Amino acid sequence: MAWSFGDAHVEWELTGLFSGPSTYTTVPLDAETDMHYRPGDPGAPNTVAQHLAARYGFGDLDVRGAVHFTGPSGETDRVLGIAPDAFDVLYARVKDICATLGVRLLCKLRPGDTVSVRYTDLERGDVYWSMNRPHRVQCFKDLPADSKTLEFIPDARYLVCDDEEKFIAYGTYECRADRAPAWYWQRTGNQLLSA
Repeated sequence: MAWSFGDAHVEWELTGLFSGPSTYTTVPLDAETDMHYRPGDPGAPNTVAQHLAARYGFGDLDVRGAVHFTGPSGETDRVLGIAPDAFDVLYARVKDICATLGVRLLCKLRPGDTVSVRYTDLERGDVYWSMNRPHRVQCFKDLPADSKTLEFIPDARYLVCDDEEKFIAYGTYECRADRAPAWYWQRTGNQLLSA
């Protein structure tokens, strides 16, 4: 399953999404999201897309091959990219469907895209980027018991690096895809596109 998304102000040419002379069909899933596919595509049935369409009231579609998601096209061949909030809703639904069907969801990311990395997964030797500089993880240390930070973030700890830098660590942090630790790709199943 493939999707097209991005800045809601970036325009896409829908006729260029599908190879060959065949036409495509647009299914308006909601006010902010359209799904595009090619009727009669000789590819395998796209069960995930069929289940997604059914959730939006389109239960009888025979969707095969790749589908593309964009913002609303207004019945034209040019369309704006899907807005981030609309993408989050769509992605959550696709993720639920994939979990139900036992389908692995693979997301392809560009090197500069942002990913969410869990601090709890960092291990000694991993590279942690801060202020556009790499730091190698040494260990985690507990904050002092009287730390004001612990009042608001009970699971916060110090991330100590081999250059003696210390960072308060909790939850997840945002990282460029090409700077994510190697295990991130194994854990998530995401794939980094070549630069």
